[in-house]
This record gives sequence, structure tokens and C-alpha cells, in this order.
Amino acid sequence: MNKYSIKIVRRTDKRNAKGENPLILQIIINSRSKKISLKESIDEKYWDDKNSKAIGKGFKLLNVKLDKIKSDVQTFCSLKEAGGMSITFDLIDQHLKGKNDNDFYQLYDEIVDDKGLKEATAYKYSLLRKRLKSFKSNIYTSDIDYNFVKSFDSFLRKMDLKDGGAIYNMHKCLKSIIHQIYLMQKISFSPYNNFKFKAPKINDEYLNEDEVMSLRNLKFDEEQTKKYKLTKDMFLFSCYTGLRFIDCDNLLVKNIDLKNSILSIVQEKTDQILKVPFSSQAKTLLCKYMIGKKKDEKVFPKITNQTLNDKLKDLADLAEINKRVHFHLARHTFGSSLVNMYNIPLPLVSKLLGHKNISNTLIYTNSNFSVLQNAMKDFRYGKKS
Repeated sequence: MNKYSIKIVRRTDKRNAKGENPLILQIIINSRSKKISLKESIDEKYWDDKNSKAIGKGFKLLNVKLDKIKSDVQTFCSLKEAGGMSITFDLIDQHLKGKNDNDFYQLYDEIVDDKGLKEATAYKYSLLRKRLKSFKSNIYTSDIDYNFVKSFDSFLRKMDLKDGGAIYNMHKCLKSIIHQIYLMQKISFSPYNNFKFKAPKINDEYLNEDEVMSLRNLKFDEEQTKKYKLTKDMFLFSCYTGLRFIDCDNLLVKNIDLKNSILSIVQEKTDQILKVPFSSQAKTLLCKYMIGKKKDEKVFPKITNQTLNDKLKDLADLAEINKRVHFHLARHTFGSSLVNMYNIPLPLVSKLLGHKNISNTLIYTNSNFSVLQNAMKDFRYGKKS
């Protein structure tokens, strides 16, 4: 059997731009040495050479990481020796390369790539990865347990995110990733079997006719026009058509038949074809943006959903609308107006919204109390007296 030793050491022959020494995993086999980079560095005054660990405040996580790496290699070597194998550099190299499977972020990227996500959904996974990195820069599959998810939940809440929407989306995406890691047999149990998170409450708000008109009738000065005109027009267009932001953003000139007032698109969220008529108000607005554009050009200039939502808060204040106005509220407004103001049957509203299932339409068809009062006004059993 080969004699070997494993130790974390500080390289004294190298320094980075900050004047810190790199930390390495030093493996010695039969007096031959091999150095493996740990991608960590430290100032010599914070390193205890004798005990191979960082000293002082703020190094707890680093020491845990270093102990874990060293312990893992030692355990691997002990098991191989117990099985009658001699320890070699190649054997350790193969083991360490295989340990990449335990790198959570590597698995995360592979899983997301395999999903073939739409742009809007891919953004949610990208945002989740960014927040996970802020929460913990290095994550291993062995870290994934109930406490990990619970701690991440606390981290999100400290960011002041909405309990229903934003936090729900983060957990929904993370649960999907962890489930895939479980199916790959990298972990033996999903913490989400025990950790529960709340789905967002159904949004029962929409803009009434007066509020839509207040927004529509807003007058801007030159500076406000540059800042808010596109946001106002895109929001109103969604109020007129019910299109989601992503479908407004992807709308091309060739998708519009102005002569017959029909738009035809493949919905980004569902991959379903939507072919619906649009109103004269929508037509007037479209004409402003389609002038001089080629068939394959987008109708609306590029703008992000987040930017729109930020500017919609200002527009709501200017229009004296005392509601949380965001872009998706326009879709609620469209569906609710069709039902409550024009008594359009749900199956037709469902078609106009591009829903595959009519039950989805109920979310967008909120009745205000006056509508409910009118519905019950003449309700009675028996003959009218």
C-alpha cells in the first residue's frame, strides 16, 4: 500500500492582486506531492499553518468548506484502501472530477438547459439562480435539506418580496429543480415533501371603466411623453385585447390584419394559436405604432416588464387610481369588463383570452358587488305578485 497524507495548505510562493495566498489541497503519496487548487485565498495573518484553518471572525463558512473537502478525500481514500486498492494521484483526480456532480449550480444549469424554457419562464429561473448565489455562493447536493429551504425562505422574506407572487415563484422553480436532482438520484429525499409554501391569492382587482378612462385621458408634457407614452399605450392595448405582456412584446406587424381587425399569434405561454378580432380603440392605437414598419418588425418598441410595472405605479398616481396597477391587471380588466359590462358569455371570453380551459377564465372575470346586487334584485321563487 502507498503511504499518503492529505492537508489544506497556504501557498507562500504566490499572491493575488489583494496580496492573499492561494489555498490548496496538498496530497503527498510516497514523498511525491500534488497541489490541487481550491479557488480560495486568504491573507497570511488570518491563516493558522499548524492547524490548517482560517482564524478570526468571518471564516466559519470557509473552514466548513475546507474541512468538508479534506474529509471527503480522506473518506474516499480510506474506503479504497479497505477494498485493497493503492492510493494514486489518478485515483484521487478521478474522484474529484466526479465530485462535480455534487455541485448544485452545475446541476442547476444542466437541468434548466434541458427544460427548453420559454423566455418568461427562463427569466424566473435566472432570477432564482441569482438570488440563490446571493444567499449562498457555493451549494452542494449534500446541503439540500429542510433547513436549507427554510433558510432560503427566510432570506427571501428579508428581501421584502411579496409572500404570494415573488416568493411563491422562487419556491416553485426551486422545487422543480430539486425534484429533478432527486430523480437523478443525487439526493435521497426532497425537502419540499415537508416544506410547504402558499400559492398567491387570486387577484380580484381590475380597473373599472372610469379608471381606464382616467388613464387613457392623461395628458403629458414633453418630458412625461418620452417617459410614459409607451407604457400607457401598451397597458391600454392589453386592456383592449387581453394580451399578456410577452405576447404584446412579441407582436409583429404581420400578426395584424388591420382591414378585418384581426390579430393572429402563437401565444408564448401556451404555444396555442390565438386568432381574435380587436376593437376600434385597439386599431387606432396599433396604427400609430405600425406606420413605416416592415412585416417582420415588432409593433411596440423594446421595453421590459419590470420597467413597465415601475412606470405604471407613477401613471396610477397621476390618474388618481388607488389600486396596485401592474401590467397583468390589464388582462384582468379586459376579461372582467367583457363579463360585467357587456355580459359576454364565459365561453366567448375564454376564447378571446386564449384559454384552453374555461376554468382559467374565472380568474379574470371578477364581479363587483353592484353586479351581484343586480343579479339578485329580481330573484325569487313562485309567481310575481
